[in-house]
Amino acid sequence: MYPVNPMMLIQMIRSGQNPQQLLMSILEGQAKDNPVSSNLLDLVKENKTADIETFARNYFASQGKDFDKEFSSFKQTYGIK
Repeated sequence: MYPVNPMMLIQMIRSGQNPQQLLMSILEGQAKDNPVSSNLLDLVKENKTADIETFARNYFASQGKDFDKEFSSFKQTYGIK
């Protein structure tokens, strides 16, 4: 995994970089050597929500978990309706 340099992070925040761009930069750095993560980030950039949901459902199924149950729990934890 690509380590996040705290000083670089502080510099980016101080320079006023958009938080979304900052997060995407970090994720892209971490995903550059992982084709699955890289493809998932491409889906995010292209706003392909249906494909992202399909990915998540397949991932949870491969872990023996129910996506709908886990997502409902996630939303409840963070107060999302």
